[in-house]
Amino acid sequence: MIGNCALYDIETDLKLSHIIPKFAFDYLKKTGGKYLRTFENPDQRVQDGPKEYLLSERAEQDFSKRERWFSNHVFLPYLKEGKTSFYYDENFGYFTVSVLWRVLLDQTNHHSVKAEPRLDFLNDVKEEWKLFLRDSKFPYNFNDLNIFLTDRVSSHNTNGINVDLYMSRTIDATIIHNEDYSTVAVYVKFLRFMIWSVVKGNPNDCEDIKIKFTSGNLKTPQNLRDDFFGGFLLNRIQEIDNKPKANKIQQQKIMNEVIKGEQDFWLTDAGKAMVSDYKNSKASH
Repeated sequence: MIGNCALYDIETDLKLSHIIPKFAFDYLKKTGGKYLRTFENPDQRVQDGPKEYLLSERAEQDFSKRERWFSNHVFLPYLKEGKTSFYYDENFGYFTVSVLWRVLLDQTNHHSVKAEPRLDFLNDVKEEWKLFLRDSKFPYNFNDLNIFLTDRVSSHNTNGINVDLYMSRTIDATIIHNEDYSTVAVYVKFLRFMIWSVVKGNPNDCEDIKIKFTSGNLKTPQNLRDDFFGGFLLNRIQEIDNKPKANKIQQQKIMNEVIKGEQDFWLTDAGKAMVSDYKNSKASH
């Protein structure tokens, strides 16, 4: 498809670009199911994450280089090897902004965002992040980067049902805001990695979740003290709990997929999340 590259502003053959990195969806499928189902439409099975004709080959290569770095140095070591400390360089900051920028491009196309004048400033965020990704110009106005690595939820004191499922398995992206839009953040989550940037309002002061643009050391467990973000997570899990389930035909298809390899399924990450949520729901009643 011929069009304008969102990063380099050149007319070229656009690639079908993933909004959220493909490696996240590949891992999700390998650890619990051949097909994915969205909470927005649980009756529809999909085999990949959302994609758009967005970037040129050059931009795709720029982003792919940092995605490989993150996958090899943080994503897989944490999920597969249980590593708890990660030394990083400037690739981490670039990767983080590249994902948040793509999420922001996608979210600002949604009617609910376009129709809210208090979110018009997000165009400035897009432009500043674009200049960082394209020209290495530091984003002085929007440089708050956060990452929180989750784990299996063995217990909790909320009324949530799908707590472990959300914290350890769900892929999600949205614009977060409080009631009066005095605090706004861009958010993306894939499996056990939550990434967000507060682009309006006061960011938290939790140093162990901050991502530096140069080099640093990310360690787990982390201490997250953030009422704004914590409140969002509780509401998000509640939204998922209240979403309509798949219809009976689709539920049977899901069951058939599980039955095909039932013993193996309960040993997968998806199976463990379901067992954890079941045990937690029983313990709360």
